[in-house]
Amino acid sequence: MAVHHGGKVGSAARKLASKRTNKSTKSKAGKTLSNHKARYHK
Repeated sequence: MAVHHGGKVGSAARKLASKRTNKSTKSKAGKTLSNHKARYHK
């Protein structure tokens, strides 16, 4: 599968990777990523 940069999932990954994001933002981003993983990376 192709790697896409940008969009909802990409920005969620960047938020999780950055040290400056707060906890609620991180949890939202984590939810987005885990939903994406569950849907597309079985």
